[in-house]
Amino acid sequence: MFIHKIINMRTTLDLPDELLTEIKILAAQERVTLKDLVHEILRMGLRARQVPNRVWSPPATYRSSLKISRSLLSQMRKEGRA
Repeated sequence: MFIHKIINMRTTLDLPDELLTEIKILAAQERVTLKDLVHEILRMGLRARQVPNRVWSPPATYRSSLKISRSLLSQMRKEGRA
């Protein structure tokens, strides 16, 4: 008999500043936690890799075409949100 235990493991990822800022902004816009958004994006990427010969294209909400004013980004950085 096999007993499967789900273990949550913490790890450290080095992300480029621009990517982290984009993810934080998206999480704030969607009103979800950064952790939940990263989980969702990772799962989507893994699922896309499991389908043979399929080209993955991220949903519009995850594309890097996110536009934000410099003043808002500056304010978010001051508040520690970006």
